[in-house]
Amino acid sequence: MTDSHWNEIIEQGRKTQLLGQVAALLQRARLLDQVPTAVRPHLALANRTVTRRNESVGWETGTMRRAVDPNIPLVLLKGCAYVACADDNAAGRIFSDIDVLVRRQDLTTVEADLVSVGWKPSRENDYDLAYYRNWMHEVPPMEHVRRHTVVDLHHAINPPVSRFYVDPDKLFERMVEIRPGLFVLSATDRVIHCALHLLQEGEPKKLMRDLYDLHLLLRQHHGSAAGMEQLRNRACELNVDALTGAAIGAARALFAEDLIQGERSGWLQTCVDRAARQTSGNTTVASELAGMALLTYSHWMKMPMHLLVPHLIRKSLLRMTSSKDIALGQT
Repeated sequence: MTDSHWNEIIEQGRKTQLLGQVAALLQRARLLDQVPTAVRPHLALANRTVTRRNESVGWETGTMRRAVDPNIPLVLLKGCAYVACADDNAAGRIFSDIDVLVRRQDLTTVEADLVSVGWKPSRENDYDLAYYRNWMHEVPPMEHVRRHTVVDLHHAINPPVSRFYVDPDKLFERMVEIRPGLFVLSATDRVIHCALHLLQEGEPKKLMRDLYDLHLLLRQHHGSAAGMEQLRNRACELNVDALTGAAIGAARALFAEDLIQGERSGWLQTCVDRAARQTSGNTTVASELAGMALLTYSHWMKMPMHLLVPHLIRKSLLRMTSSKDIALGQT
């Protein structure tokens, strides 16, 4: 490999938040000593960053567990859960926020307990507060006043107003305890949440990382035909089989080694695939349109039209107003 190849790998690794996982793969394959000397510091830094973040998250979750009523289960989600379970995609994976799921009836108690040990709710205007409280599946992010770690406190994995709402009670029924009072979703539900999350976020710049997560989780937990059947049955039970199938199809198109030529793909899978590829430098008109379509679909997933249209109009007007205020302030 030439220097230009390595430059591209480092650049794209940072852009897609996959550099730490590249370093972990090379380390596991015992190939780091074959990497050019100039490249090694970049990989070493990525490794150190991931290690420090993981140590920090382990400490913070312990602090949260001690602060919150011991009778209330705390369910770790996404990156925090992958690390806690030592899932295959956790090696080298970087994440910033601590995502925690609690039952809705426990939300007020947990918020108060976290505030008592230093996590402060972010400042939001009245409209945004109502948006979170009435329509969303999480409360505004909470940041620690000294350590600046951020907790995203969820009461569901998608908005209650979503047309694809997943009943959290069905997830709690299968949660797995990893340490006293700390839980994760079942392996199958972690896969489904990963698939839903990447569609729900609708952010092309994060798609490659999220699809790689999905690929590794599938390979680890549902690598057989029987495993895939189990996953499909659970997705059907949660009424998200079409969404899960589209995300899995896109992950397979990018990473699967046993991809069959001519495998069918719907429009949503195609959009996810094309939007993800643009983050690796393959930007085309088609990929840009795919990214826009995916972002639009993510909004449609989360909110019904009678809520979505007024919300988007209001946010657009607020954005325009704030831009004008900034421009006036600079003149």
